[in-house]
Amino acid sequence: MRIAILCQSYPPMVSGIAMAVRRMAEGLAARGHAVLVLTASDRNDPYTVDIGGLQVVRLASLPNPARVGQRWVFWSRADVARRLDEFRPDVLHLHDPFLAGFSIPSLAREKGIPLVLTVHALPWYVSSQAPDLPGLRQGIEIALWAFAQEVLGQCDAVVAPSQPTADLIEENTGRTPVVISNGVDLDLFRPGSVRSEDRDRLANTYGFHPELPIVLHVGRVDVEKRVGVVVQAAGHAFTHAEAQLLIVGDGKQLRSVARLSRELGLADRAHFIGFVSPDTDLPVLYRMAYLFAIASELETEGLVVLEAAASGLPLLAVRATVMPDLVESSGAGFLVDRGDAQAMGKQMAKLLADADLARHMGVAARRMAERHALTDTLVAHEQLYRGLLIRHPIVVDVTA
Repeated sequence: MRIAILCQSYPPMVSGIAMAVRRMAEGLAARGHAVLVLTASDRNDPYTVDIGGLQVVRLASLPNPARVGQRWVFWSRADVARRLDEFRPDVLHLHDPFLAGFSIPSLAREKGIPLVLTVHALPWYVSSQAPDLPGLRQGIEIALWAFAQEVLGQCDAVVAPSQPTADLIEENTGRTPVVISNGVDLDLFRPGSVRSEDRDRLANTYGFHPELPIVLHVGRVDVEKRVGVVVQAAGHAFTHAEAQLLIVGDGKQLRSVARLSRELGLADRAHFIGFVSPDTDLPVLYRMAYLFAIASELETEGLVVLEAAASGLPLLAVRATVMPDLVESSGAGFLVDRGDAQAMGKQMAKLLADADLARHMGVAARRMAERHALTDTLVAHEQLYRGLLIRHPIVVDVTA
């Protein structure tokens, strides 16, 4: 098949969506499909990279002031149309319902290309970043759900990465999505011991203690990720346990969260090491960690949660969105109420004090992650595309 993918963010830009789309694009290309990715240029000017069956076309972009290292492309209908005409896709897969939602669905319909949309973020992802003024966030959510209903109604298929996300989409738009996990590479992210020389190298590179147990958080350090709650939880837990906190990721709140750690007396035991690529040291850092903690309340699936689970880590998270399905129902860890740093700290201390419990939950976490294998994700998308091609009218270009 010939598969075109549109997304705002793609590596080297960093986000969960970027990582998920890259693994999907590379995985489909490795399975013999021709794949075109249209995305924002990470360096302003447009350019193209060809890697075997995968072509990544970077379109002219502007900086995104709300995200460290992120850029936006304001999809030119004419430019996208030209790229699609050159590539001649069998299916178009959209991962940007917001800006692309204004013009791309009608373009796909005009060209007779089946359109798939994956919903990676719900309206509260945007509203959470708005000022906390009376009625403002609620108004934003109402407007975005109305827009989503319009966009989703123009798609041949809608994909949600988890059942709770699909339920919310159906409740608010009337559209029933197909549930397909973003998937996790079970070979790259796996349990296992770390050689002492690798442990020492990474500790020296990133400035943490080579022997103290690691409480790990991976992800953007932005307001909606609530990283400060994890830091506060560590402040509670570390009064009872010898451990250290490792924050992997960058973001607008990095300085303020690091300042909070110092105010809580964690200057020597909280380490903020910035972004670490899955292509370099991140998988080993997962294997070195003792447990994984996340306080985000907005995840539609939680790619880093799946990576941590695949690495055999017990999970600490908040009771929101998809987390009860991932964590609680599988026995992979503990959930606490939203924003309850003290409760999270209590459970953190409990796991740090009970290695057998942590090991048992880590085994359950790996078992849960195995239900989200990336290979299964790729097969599910292939089946979806083929089903659309069977039902969708074929447009024959007699001038070709």
